[in-house]
Amino acid sequence: MKMKPKKEKQNYIAGLSLGVMGLGFAATLPFHNGALGLRLLQGGFEAGLVGGLADWFAVTALFRHPLGIPIPHTALLPKNRDKITEAVIAMIETELLRKESIGEKIKSIQIAKLALGKVKQGTESGEYTPMMTSAIAAVIQHVPISEFTDLIVREIEKAADGLDEQAVLHRVLDEIFARGYDEKALDLVLDRTQEWAVLTSTRDMLGKVGIAQIQQLKLNGLMQFALNAFLGYLSEDKLGDMIQGFILRNVARFKDPDDINRNKLLMSMHSQMREALDKPQLQLEIKSWKYQLLNRIDLHAKVEGYLAKLQGRLLEYVRADEFEEEKLKPFVLDLIQRLENQPERIEQGENWIQHQAVLLIEKHYSKIGVLVRENLNKLDNAELVAFIEGKVGRDLQWIRINGAICGFLVGVILTGIRALV
Repeated sequence: MKMKPKKEKQNYIAGLSLGVMGLGFAATLPFHNGALGLRLLQGGFEAGLVGGLADWFAVTALFRHPLGIPIPHTALLPKNRDKITEAVIAMIETELLRKESIGEKIKSIQIAKLALGKVKQGTESGEYTPMMTSAIAAVIQHVPISEFTDLIVREIEKAADGLDEQAVLHRVLDEIFARGYDEKALDLVLDRTQEWAVLTSTRDMLGKVGIAQIQQLKLNGLMQFALNAFLGYLSEDKLGDMIQGFILRNVARFKDPDDINRNKLLMSMHSQMREALDKPQLQLEIKSWKYQLLNRIDLHAKVEGYLAKLQGRLLEYVRADEFEEEKLKPFVLDLIQRLENQPERIEQGENWIQHQAVLLIEKHYSKIGVLVRENLNKLDNAELVAFIEGKVGRDLQWIRINGAICGFLVGVILTGIRALV
């Protein structure tokens, strides 16, 4: 729509030149035997008319049949559009946009350095930090929590399956013994035993139980007589005092870190505990406890809930007012500074970018011709002619104008030469 007025103006000028030549020729035709000046004008207008008509025919024949008459070798563009299309594609691929020239041009541009400088400038001015913050927040917000939950749960279950419970428990025992927790446990038991044994009620209970047990003894003859005599002498209080004193004395000895019996007891405890851990039945029970624990705590829900909370905290952290200036901006500038101090890293990045760009061009280079062909094929003949005329119509119309003017000048010269001869 925008090309139409321009085309009409160009045609108007070319048509005007042709009309001037036609009117001039008609006006001077009666004077072809008149004065020299009139004859020169008449010859010039005649030749200008012929030249203008010839060039009009030639220009029109490029795009359509002149006057709609299917004259041979006219409407060249519509008839040869396939050849023209292939020629345009070949020219683009072999001359204008060769793979080699594109690759050389890319290699001459320091893309990594330019990009790094642009990012640094935008970060320092604060132009890029809001976009970076929005991008980080969008990434955090759209993290697929359910997929990560499944992954983490699978890894936990895999780790649990591969767990050597026996080795872990032996390691736990080693830590318990190394930290002295076994002695602390023994001391706790001794303290509680001492607290219990020192009570009057405990003494009385021990006396009653002792007497009752002795009375249940059934002996023969003198032994029974001696036992009865002993019971007559021994009361519940005396027996309770004896047992209570025995317990308290032994508790006091076992509380002594250097006591031999204490150390023997601890060594026996260590041995018994290690042997218990090596029993197959206990190992099976521990495995069962492990899986029961995993099922009981609803691992999937726990992990998903934790990830959701972590996601919310990260979003709050990123969206905080001080994040951009106090966290993001210093981090990005520090990262850029480190890269600038390592030119070899920038060079590596540059080589990688250029290599990827060249590979991308080589992979999709054939699509340039395909794209040109598709775009040209979208145009019918009338649209293609209008498109080309819109681009080069001005120069083509000047061919008609120049043809009329040159023809006029040549006609004047030839008429002058004929008059002289």
